[in-house]
Amino acid sequence: MKNNKDVNMLFLGGNYLRLSLILLMCILSFNASAQQNLISGKVVDDAGLPLPGANVIIKGSTKGVQTDFDGKFSIQATPNNTLIVSFIGMDDATVQVGSKKNLNIVLQATSQSLEEVVVVGYTSKKKSDVISSVASVKPKDMLKVATSDVGEMLRGKAAGVQVTTNSGGPGTSSTIRIRGDRTLSGNDDPIIIADGVVIGSINDVNANDIASLEILKDAAAQSIYGARASNGVILITTKKGKIGKAKVSYSGFSGIQTMNRNFDTYSGDEFAQLKREAARTSNNGVYQPDNVVFSSLELPSVQTGEYIDWEKYMIKTGLTNNHSVTVSSATENSSIYTSLNYIDVKGMIPNSDFEKVSLRVNVDQKINNWLKIGLNTSIQFDESHDPNKDDNGILINSITTSPLGQIYNEDGSFRLNPGGIQETPNPLIDLYETNKVSLNRNDNINLYIDVNLAKGFTYKLNTNRRSWNYKRLSFNSSKSVSGVANAGQGSGEIEFKDNVEYTLSNIFNYNFAVAKKNHFGIVAVQEMVSSSYTRFQNNASRIPNDILGIYGLEAAFLNTPIIDATEETLMSGVAKLEYDYDNKYYFTLSGRADGCSRFGIENKWGFFPAANAAWNVHKEGFMKEYVPVVNNLKLRASYGQVGNRPQDPYLSQATADQRDYIINGVKVSGYIPGGVLSTPDLRWETSTQLNLAVDFGLFKNRLSGTVEVYDTKTTDMIVKAKINETTGFSEQYQNIGEVNNQGIEVTLNSEIIRNKDFKLNLGASFTKNKNKIVSLYGDKNGDGIQDDEVANRWFIGQPIDVYWQWKGIGIYQIGETIPADAGTGLLPGDIKLYDANPANGAKPEDADRIISSKYPEWYGTVSLSMEYKNFDFSADVYTVQGITKDNPYLYGFNEGGSLRGIKNGLKQDYWTPENPTGNWPRPRVGNDPPNFNTIGLQDASYIRLQNISLGYTLPADLIKKLGLGNFRMYVTGSNLITITDFQSYSPEKNASDYPEPVSYVFGLQVGF
Repeated sequence: MKNNKDVNMLFLGGNYLRLSLILLMCILSFNASAQQNLISGKVVDDAGLPLPGANVIIKGSTKGVQTDFDGKFSIQATPNNTLIVSFIGMDDATVQVGSKKNLNIVLQATSQSLEEVVVVGYTSKKKSDVISSVASVKPKDMLKVATSDVGEMLRGKAAGVQVTTNSGGPGTSSTIRIRGDRTLSGNDDPIIIADGVVIGSINDVNANDIASLEILKDAAAQSIYGARASNGVILITTKKGKIGKAKVSYSGFSGIQTMNRNFDTYSGDEFAQLKREAARTSNNGVYQPDNVVFSSLELPSVQTGEYIDWEKYMIKTGLTNNHSVTVSSATENSSIYTSLNYIDVKGMIPNSDFEKVSLRVNVDQKINNWLKIGLNTSIQFDESHDPNKDDNGILINSITTSPLGQIYNEDGSFRLNPGGIQETPNPLIDLYETNKVSLNRNDNINLYIDVNLAKGFTYKLNTNRRSWNYKRLSFNSSKSVSGVANAGQGSGEIEFKDNVEYTLSNIFNYNFAVAKKNHFGIVAVQEMVSSSYTRFQNNASRIPNDILGIYGLEAAFLNTPIIDATEETLMSGVAKLEYDYDNKYYFTLSGRADGCSRFGIENKWGFFPAANAAWNVHKEGFMKEYVPVVNNLKLRASYGQVGNRPQDPYLSQATADQRDYIINGVKVSGYIPGGVLSTPDLRWETSTQLNLAVDFGLFKNRLSGTVEVYDTKTTDMIVKAKINETTGFSEQYQNIGEVNNQGIEVTLNSEIIRNKDFKLNLGASFTKNKNKIVSLYGDKNGDGIQDDEVANRWFIGQPIDVYWQWKGIGIYQIGETIPADAGTGLLPGDIKLYDANPANGAKPEDADRIISSKYPEWYGTVSLSMEYKNFDFSADVYTVQGITKDNPYLYGFNEGGSLRGIKNGLKQDYWTPENPTGNWPRPRVGNDPPNFNTIGLQDASYIRLQNISLGYTLPADLIKKLGLGNFRMYVTGSNLITITDFQSYSPEKNASDYPEPVSYVFGLQVGF
């Protein structure tokens, strides 16, 4: 990394890692036990394949071992001992030792892995006992995606969970939506909970450290988390040490990154002709000589055919590296897990890169039979560098800069305007004369105490401190485009952010049975969260020289400081009662009360109840007798509420604005009332959801799946509303309206082939979600119809996020009558608009505007996995269908779509008198064609080969000779093929955004 003191501190903090390793050695020294008979054996599945990592425990004790890579184990036991053998996804086996010295144990696959334990709401359950909408994503499936973004690893892995890329640049993250958008202006992001406490981002956890990941989708599952859970919950449990020998493992990959684009730009000759046509249109249809059309710098390129290929200079092949080392071990009383992860990405745009180092240490210590303590700690440092450009920056300039002209001056320096045109500066200047450095530090300390108060009755004290520090240093040199424009003076910004959050949870769990078949569970939680945030930013302009770079801000002619600080608290109480009869009939009631300082003084508290029920139909006698092909059938129903708080603190309070005054010739500062009126009764935004589902498994679970439908009503949405300015204020945060979400989710899995040498599995998921605005402010104008909010594009009966604009339906031709009211100065070759009422003289009116949803009709995944002997193969195809996006590449001046002959852009079949069938308007100099933005909407549906991976595991005998625990190598490709009509780098991204890369990597997984 580049002079990053934080990263250096990590390595200077080697004492921290050294202390962990010493602790590991101490723990291992206790792993001694009295020898009895040495019993050996092998654990395999019903196809005869070895099961590495299976647990072999002596019944009635905590003494146990795990099988090695070949499924083999050795344990000291007496003939009277009984061994319990378990493996995730398999039924437990019980074996009497007796006089046997060598055991061969076969485990049978469970029904849809129903005995697998999943984490839900301050506790864990067998999957067969889960009655809420909970999706589990296996870490091994996530790690098949070659990325440093954990969010991207979830794409297509669970129905109802949509992942889109914020930016494909180095070190960026994704947007995750669970069951769509529910609020008009609040936060729609799910909360991320790791080891029982809320963290800031899903990327605060190294993917290699994840032991399990669950996604809570319905209100009954989310309600126990109350505040912040209205948009879904992602639960992460990190790894612990496992009983057995100490294990050291390495997992990593290295590869290259490129980008695809679904468009062509004008070649040098084509752009020259476009420029001639634009000049011709503005010259009454008469071509002008080239020496008039082109500048003195452009003309040589046109005459010689030597054009500039800007992509060659501005887009390179990126490099990606991700390496992780873990050390873990455990005895009957202690366990330790440590990991070190290093990520290094060199971006596809020169001078863009990202580095990240993360360290985790998880320690558990059993003090006695009733007391256990644990510590989960992690720390991360990352640093990124980018050219200091906003969204209309470096990448888009590689496409839109004219290919005509000269890159360099005679002295070899970059020419400011290669074509002599002010609107097209040389993009290479800012690529090398601007810089933005971002530094992040995240650390998390989670200390907990588990106490067994009585049989089935436990108490857990869970405490956590999380801190986040962010620094951004941005500088434009005197030679940058903006620096030259400011008389050779630079500019820059420096920004610091700090956030500290403390969490304390008291968690009680009581599980008991009455008359064996009546099972009860009680959960009670008291929780407190306190956080503080500070931000300082200084904007500097007209820095006289570049000697100190960003650190020369104090010499700037103008410095503008910005200071922010907030504090907030959250207090909560939770209760949940669970009951099931004979593991067939399930009922749950829960409630959570949250008090949050972000609300008005009259409504700090909210209460969120939930109830759900389920029936394991397949356990009924009549099912086993009459429908034997059905080995799993569960019906589920839930109804509950979750709350959403304001997006920022203090929104319920009135604002004040700082103003400067001159008093007696001296400037003094003061404050005046701001534009926002206080709202003392601002209350919780509430989502109420009904969820119905069926889980099924057929033919010994060769075919299994889930179908869910839901209906969500969100009320009391927190919106900044316009108010009558006679109050002295113009805006106020209010609770208004209702939004409805409805959807269906389908997940299918099939084991097509399963034998000793060959396995073939096929899975699919389908998600359809629709939201609409049911009400807003009511009927304010008294016409009997609820009013829309046109300024925000909110329309009753329509989705939350829509386009509302006129629609281009063709091109006016020569001889065609052009209505005088259709627009100003329309000519043949200009855009014809849709007219809902031609009787009005074709004048564009609001009634002619078309509403188009920004949401997809549906999205889904098809996943294939195969294993043949030592080879494994997997592939994921992801699709999004029925989505419309605005594409500025088609019409925007900055994006090169305006056809003025100034900027290059997407190649189009434009109209000319000689080409009347052209479907794009006629080029013209000076102004964009009228109504140009009306043809900017495109179908952004796509089908993508999301991920494909081929791996090879060394044979067991060779691994044993090498003294290894496991050895697998693989090659993976991500985002390889995208089929779409959307003309951009990515159908998910805007024209100027850094697209998700196409990645090719080679990876290695080694255990010792």
